[in-house]
Amino acid sequence: MAAMVGGAALKTVMSTAVNSQIRGYKERRAEAKSQVDWEDYNYPPYLRVLHYNLDDVEDANAKFAVRIANINYLMACSTFCVNCFGTFVLACGGLKLKGVHLIYAIFNLIIYSIVGMYAFYKAYKGLATKNGRLTDYYLGLQVLFIIFFLVASIVSGANYYGWTNVKRASDSDKLSGFWVFWTFFESALWTIDYLVGGWALYLVAKNKTDKIGGLLGF
Repeated sequence: MAAMVGGAALKTVMSTAVNSQIRGYKERRAEAKSQVDWEDYNYPPYLRVLHYNLDDVEDANAKFAVRIANINYLMACSTFCVNCFGTFVLACGGLKLKGVHLIYAIFNLIIYSIVGMYAFYKAYKGLATKNGRLTDYYLGLQVLFIIFFLVASIVSGANYYGWTNVKRASDSDKLSGFWVFWTFFESALWTIDYLVGGWALYLVAKNKTDKIGGLLGF
């Protein structure tokens, strides 16, 4: 009995390893066939940590999907920056705990700028190489981002000023007028972010393909 269990486990491990090697080989073949210089690091400007060129995506619909995904990433980064600025102004105005909340806002900006760029890159590279496995990374992370944007557009607390923050802002004895205005402004931005994010998610999912198997006859 133990021998049978051990044999089954060994077979599973070997099968997983073989499948992993096949997927890696498929991806390398697809990248080679695309004739894209993935080591030409040009994005983001000045930082240059990855390669991005919209012309690498041959299909017009897929290219449009990548464009919208990139726009959504840049919009969200801008909203995080706006959140940092608003929290900074409130902290300077003497509102309680806003100094600590500013640190939260900066951390959120850093985390999203990195993880969001990783997700966007997977969408771009997946559509450029017709690798559905890569686009899956984007789709999974983008769902989480959209949920985050939706919540941020609603909640009131810490460094978030969603639609429900209006009363808290209007009742404040410091910078009340600014805080109410900023609540409407930032909430609108988060709302636009999750709407455009949902559009980008739909477009990438719609254009997702996985033709790498055809290179090897799978």
